[in-house]
Parts: sequence; C-alpha cells; structure tokens
Amino acid sequence: MSYKTIKTNDMKKSYVRWSVMMTAGLMAMTVHAQSNDSISTDTTMWYNQMQQLDEVVVKSSLPKIRTNANGMKVIISGSELEKVGSSKDLLKRLPTVKSADDGVEIFGRGAAEVYVNGRKLYDNKELDQIPSDQILNVEIITNPGSRYAASTKAVVRIKTKRPQGEGWGFRDELKGFSNNGPGISNQADINYRQGGLDVSAMLTGSAQNIEMGAYETIEFYNNNQRTEQVIDKMNQKYKTRDFGTRLQVNYQINDNQSVGARYSFNRAPYMKFNINLPSDFYLNGDLFQRSMSHIDKPMLSYAHFANMYYSGKIKQWQIDANLDGVWNDSKTWNHTDEMLTMVGQSPFLQQVNTFTHSDSRLYAGKLTFEHPLWGGSICFGTEYDATRRNEQNTNPVTSDGESKVDENIFALFTQYSRVLFQRLSAQVGLRYESVNSDFYEWGQHKMSRNYNDLFPSVGLSMPVGKVYLSANYGMDIARPAFGNLTNDIIYINSYSYQGGNPYLKPTYTQNLTLSASWKWLYAMANVSRVKDDIQIRNISYSDDQPMITLLHPDNLPSFNRYSLQAFASPTLFKIWHPTWGAVVLGQDYETQIADGSIIKMNHPLAQFMWNNLVDLPHGWRVGCDLMAMTTGDYSTYHLHRPCVTVDLSLYKSFFKNKLECRMKATDLTAVRAQPVTVYSYRNLYTKNDNHPYYELSLVYKFNVATDKYKGKGAGGKQKDRIQ
Repeated sequence: MSYKTIKTNDMKKSYVRWSVMMTAGLMAMTVHAQSNDSISTDTTMWYNQMQQLDEVVVKSSLPKIRTNANGMKVIISGSELEKVGSSKDLLKRLPTVKSADDGVEIFGRGAAEVYVNGRKLYDNKELDQIPSDQILNVEIITNPGSRYAASTKAVVRIKTKRPQGEGWGFRDELKGFSNNGPGISNQADINYRQGGLDVSAMLTGSAQNIEMGAYETIEFYNNNQRTEQVIDKMNQKYKTRDFGTRLQVNYQINDNQSVGARYSFNRAPYMKFNINLPSDFYLNGDLFQRSMSHIDKPMLSYAHFANMYYSGKIKQWQIDANLDGVWNDSKTWNHTDEMLTMVGQSPFLQQVNTFTHSDSRLYAGKLTFEHPLWGGSICFGTEYDATRRNEQNTNPVTSDGESKVDENIFALFTQYSRVLFQRLSAQVGLRYESVNSDFYEWGQHKMSRNYNDLFPSVGLSMPVGKVYLSANYGMDIARPAFGNLTNDIIYINSYSYQGGNPYLKPTYTQNLTLSASWKWLYAMANVSRVKDDIQIRNISYSDDQPMITLLHPDNLPSFNRYSLQAFASPTLFKIWHPTWGAVVLGQDYETQIADGSIIKMNHPLAQFMWNNLVDLPHGWRVGCDLMAMTTGDYSTYHLHRPCVTVDLSLYKSFFKNKLECRMKATDLTAVRAQPVTVYSYRNLYTKNDNHPYYELSLVYKFNVATDKYKGKGAGGKQKDRIQ
C-alpha cells in the first residue's frame, strides 16, 4: 500500500506508514511514526512502544484501473462496482467494453474470450450466475500474448473471491421479458461443497417469442440499366423453446493442486422462423415485377460440451492440462411459398422445399508449464485441435450438396515476463501454429490448405508518477467459420440466394496499442493493419442469371484501421457512479460500388457514452445509461444517421440479499437500429425496426459462492467456428 493519513488525539501533524496483520480474526496494528513536534534520534523507540489510537481514518491511493503489459486490470473488490448486480452488469460499466449481452465485445478489437478463475466460459449465460460482489478483479487483455490461440482478439479474465461456507447451496432465477413478444426463462443452480470437494449442477429452460421488421433495397446495374429490389417491409417472427443442463465436479487435492470434470448439454427441440418477404423490382425506376414470399423455417439442434482438467504446482513448476470435446448437430427445413407477378401478367405460385443438416466435432488438448527464470517467469506449452464438420443440402432449384471440412491445428508457444529496473514490466512471446485443412465434396477430395505461421507479441508497462503507461504489439488471425467454407447454395427466394466460399483465406491483423491510466481515468489508442478481412459481398449468381443476387463471404483488400478511446469513472457524492466515455473508429478503406465507381470509406465513426448508477437508501439502486452514435464508415458498412439511446434499470434486494429483484428497459427511444448501406458490386441498404426491451427478474439464493473450477479449456476459438 502507499502512504496513508492517520488522525489521532495523541499525535498531531503525523505522517505514518502502517501494516496490518490478520490472525485468527483479530487485527494487530504496528505503527511507525515520525512526529513534527518531537523527533528522537532513537529510531527503535517507535518500534517498541504501543500507541493507543482513539480514531483512525485510512485513505488509500490504490487505483481502480491499472494498465499492465497485457492490457489493464480493474479492481472490483472494495469499490462501488461490487453492488451493480451480476458480472454481466458489471462488465458493461468497464472501460473499452462495448457489450456483454450476446457475448463480450471490446471496442476496436471485437469479440473477447471470457475466463473465470482460469476456466473459459462456453455459454454467455454463465455471466448472469456470478454476482458482482464475489469478484476480486477483472483483467481486460486487448492484445493477448502467445499463450492464447492466434485467433483470439481480446480476453476478459474474471477472478473471484475464495468461496466461503460449506454444505448445500441453491440459486434460482426467474425472468420474464418482452422483445416485441413475450418470453420467460428459469435457471436453477445447486451445489455442494465439503472440504476439497465441490459438486454443482444446473438446469435451465426458456421460451421466447420475438418479432422483428426490416427494410432493404438491393441496387445493381445490368447492361447499364439500374435495377432495384425493394423490400418493404420484411416481417420476421422467431419462436424457440430450449433447455440445458450442466454437471460439474471439482476436487482440490491441496492448496496447490486440483482436478475436475465438467459436462453440459443444450437442446432446442423447437425453433421456428416465419418470414414474410415482399419484394418490388424496378428497372430504371419502372416497376416490372412483384414477389411475395412466405417462408417457414423449423429447426432442431443440440450441443454437448465436455472438459477435464488438472491444475497444480509442483515445487516451482505450475502445470495446467486441459482436454475438451464439443459435439454439435442441427437440422433446418425451409418451405417457401412465393407468389410472382409480372406487370401486365397473371400471378403464379412457386413452392420450394429445402433441407440442411450439419454436424460438427471438435477435440482439443492444451498443456502449459510455467517456471521462474532469470528473475522473471517463463511460460511454454503446446495445443492441438482436431475439427470435423459435415453438411448436406437438398435444394431442387440450384443443386443438392454434400461437403466436409477436416482441419487440424498444432501449436507451440512460449512467453517470458520480467520486471526490469524495478519499474518496467516487460513481456515477450512467440506462438507457432501449423494448420492443415482438407475440403471434400460428395466424398471426393477437392482442396487442401496448409498454413505455418509465427505470431510474435511484445508488451511493456511502467508507472510514471501516478500514471501507468503501457505499449503492446501483437499479431492475430481470424479463420473463416466452417459454415462459410462450402459451395452449397441456400435458396431465399427467386432473386436472392446465399452461399459459401471454400477459397476464403484467413484474416491477418497486426496491432499496435498505447494506453494510459490514472486512478479512474483510462485512455487507449490502437493502430491495426488488416489483411484479407472477411465480409459479405453481393454479386450476380451467374452470367446467365444476372437478376439473381448471391450473398457470399469474400476477402477484402488490405487496409488500416484506427481507434481512440477515453473513459472516466469517478465516484461523486459517495452515491453517484457515472462513467463518461468516447470512442472514435477510423479506417482508410476504399471499394468498388454498384455503379462501377471507387469510393473512399474513411469517414470516422464516433460513439459517446454516459452511464449512471445511483445508490439510494434501503438497498435501492437506479441506473440510467445514454449512448449516442454518429454517422461514419466501418469496413464495407456506412451508417447513415446518428442516434441516441436510453436504458433504465432498477434494483432492490430483500431478506439480507437472499432475494433480489431487477427491472430494466433497454432502448426506450427505439432508434438503436441505424440505417446502413453495405457497399459491394451490388449495394445493400438495410434498416431494422427496433423495439424497447423490457425485463423483470427475481433471484432467490442461499449459501451461494462461485465454484472452484479451474479448467482453462482448449480450442476456444474452434468452438465458435463450428457453430
């Protein structure tokens, strides 16, 4: 700790350094003092005398935000952030975090992997299970080192307090919500802790009814004639019923070693999309055809996840071993009734039935060693992922398809960290990844892709006065999702198809990041060089059928991307906890558009945040969050209109925090969805209807503490790619 100020009736104008020792629940305080009134040459006198203090006021200078060689660490324990609710509510209020709803996103970096006590989260719902008052700190790593897969853009590491209490524990959360349609969910958790044994189980179920609307215009040129497909408006209804279960066993052998196993199963026995898709087609401004499509799309899916781990320290060696398995299976039926009407002709009905079945398997293992070396610490290890994905399509309009992707990734990594000159923290790492991919159609081998890459990373950080500075360099990769590595075509309607691209190349990004923090202030600047970014392009399905639009993924030319962000999170009047933030994103990308011309997409995009949390008497807590976004460009997207959104929340606890009630309303202004144009060989303009989201949740719990599971997981990014 740093220097503290102590007020006492016996010593005036005294500045003291103190230390506190906790023994069997009692506090003993030893005070070393230097008085301005009387200075003795016998310095041992102050160590040998006990001083009786009538009053002690301690002021700590420990910062809430502290940058390091990886990113930054935010101290939660002892701060006002302990009281915000769940860990998801907490993450939304941390600097650089863009969202925590459908997965944690970091401004300027994208999706982040989340770890709790070293264990990777597979399901974002788990963030709702961890109350914020059980969290010690959160580390946000914007440039992950070599110990993470090269495809990892960012990492959020949550460290919880040591679980207290033994015996049975229980937690149940009942939630009702409305997203332009009613929904309900329930999650029950039960656990048993005794000695080193920790056993827990979870059962969850939900029913959702969501309705959305969208407006689209696809513009393209054919033989110098301007053609438009105008969708006004597409109505989508989504209904789903799903459940999940999880069983986890953890045994802590001693303070240094633990083993465990975890299994979870998710099942969606009922999912159904209903889509009404009206389209008007114009040629040089004149209507020539109308189409009205009604699409029924029932789906079935299930997923299994399994993990086994060992984490232990043997002498000076820290050893972590993980084995993972993931099994996914999904089936989709698509029935389309389309009424086509040419101007001046009678309408006719076209019916199309398609079917898609995909199944994926992933097996992964990771072994990590860590040991002190030359005054620092060295970490090294290996990782292996084996992925198999099969897909079959039945499509009477285009053609049937059957494809398979086999991919194996072998990695070696090492990372060394050390404090130099007692102030400068340095970290350097290197990761080697060897990737072998084979692509098959109808059982015949069609193509192989082999990659051998080195990914370096360097991080430096040091305090300058009370300001913490850091600089990071790293290189990462984004491999295409397996569902995009196919030649199969999905039928939408007579003029819109969707397909994959087996020739997709991975995206390589080099990142340079500078950051600084001072108490509750944080700022970061990032420059990235992006090569072969993967985005959706709109092209003609074929030369023979130029009126049909094919949406498929493709690689973009290289370009630079920039981001600048600053956040302030003070505490005012002891009860008001505002967060002000500003993020600016820029790029120097240019692209060809529908009329054949080249445009520059370098208009910066800015977002401003003002989040507020107010603690009221008797356990009430009120939140009001505002966000404003400007127009601008991001990748191939241009946002046309600025918007302002307002979110409200209310929290109250009862019966000594055993019962909690939360209410929230999101996007009360209903303007979160901005109109966007995606520029390509065919320009796509789209605008979604938006509706406020309302939620009421009740949580009952007793003897609940976060689990002791320390499995770190392997093959994290591969799990995302096989979905």
